[in-house]
Amino acid sequence: MQYRVKLCGALFLIAEDELGTPGEQLLREIRLDGIEENFELGPVEAPAMVAAWIIRRKPFASRNVEIGYRCMRLMLKEADLPWPRPEEDADRISGMLQALAAGFISEARFGEWVCLRVATA
Repeated sequence: MQYRVKLCGALFLIAEDELGTPGEQLLREIRLDGIEENFELGPVEAPAMVAAWIIRRKPFASRNVEIGYRCMRLMLKEADLPWPRPEEDADRISGMLQALAAGFISEARFGEWVCLRVATA
């Protein structure tokens, strides 16, 4: 439970940074109902599904792709899991995030892609 609270706090800090909106205001306005189910998954699946949840459900007024991606990266880092070549593969990563946001790929497919990237790091 404490881990989930810490991650939700980090998520709101990321959103505050991305949106320029005070975290206290975001806490009052944003509903994250259902996101906690994703914290129960494995160490790679959980970050991927949290990011997918944010990107697909768009709980924030804007920048959901950026917020979801940064949250995923933070969760992977805290689990000591590598996210290979983020700068070198920036175009490919952006393409996958945009495909997820547009509904061209499923959340499950996105999760598989994240797991594969981490496994081959």
